[in-house]
Amino acid sequence: MEKAKMIEVLTDWNFWKGIRETGILRQHYLDQMKRLLATGQIVTIVGVRRAGKSTLMLQYMKALIDGGLESQSTLYVKLEDPRWGELSVQLLQAIWEAYLEWLEPKTKPFLFLDEIHLVPAWEKFVGSLHERKEANLFVSGSSARLLSREYGSALTGRYIGLVVYPLSFREFLLFKNIEVGSKPELVPTRERAAIRRLLREYLEWGGFPQVVLASEKREILSRYFEDVINRDIVGRYAIRKPDKLRSLARYYLTSVASPISFNKIKGYLGIPVDTVERFSTFLTEPYLIFLRGSSPTP
Repeated sequence: MEKAKMIEVLTDWNFWKGIRETGILRQHYLDQMKRLLATGQIVTIVGVRRAGKSTLMLQYMKALIDGGLESQSTLYVKLEDPRWGELSVQLLQAIWEAYLEWLEPKTKPFLFLDEIHLVPAWEKFVGSLHERKEANLFVSGSSARLLSREYGSALTGRYIGLVVYPLSFREFLLFKNIEVGSKPELVPTRERAAIRRLLREYLEWGGFPQVVLASEKREILSRYFEDVINRDIVGRYAIRKPDKLRSLARYYLTSVASPISFNKIKGYLGIPVDTVERFSTFLTEPYLIFLRGSSPTP
């Protein structure tokens, strides 16, 4: 890809020609990103698809610019953009070089690489950039394996992680234009009734930001579920029995907080217990489920 075309794609996602709306702030995550960056490490942002990782990156960029940083000193790369074609370390390097040449940042840039796990051997590029202290680095991904042993020692001791979840109930209320504050006991009676109604909605539909704001909630959630199953698990691990995997996921999601054993599931799904265990591990990696004893942190 020619450099001019790269800059054209990047311009669509960055704030170089003006600030765009970035949605409702999730301030506690932005504060954590600032704190983690101060360590001098690569900041990794992980979590389930559509939890808001990309939006947080853009919100942090906007906060930097609002605080006086030149927009040319920020670079956001949306690696899911199909215009990039085949993703590779060579492409990352070419994007970085095109950015430096065309934007000429005057200070150490802030580099945000969104869905970095899509790039084979990405850790070599990121690790090298960090070693040379060329950028303040943020990387995001939808898998707990983003920084697992499969990437070898390239990033050992160089990263610090942040897990992003769908909205908490307090955040959910903010999205509904209700601010509880630090003393919920002082909330007026009428507003309390509204909060109870919203709690029922939250328990039924969850806290994915787009779902909270949308009317067609079921359709969106169904699409999210299929994306996680097909793109994060079936495609990655070449699952030969995707229907069994899908049934297992539905079983877990409709049995929240209930005692479950792999042996019981084996009889229900008609698959060997080792397959149940393996599929269950696969479901935890994109943060679709959490099993007792599994860790939510990278």
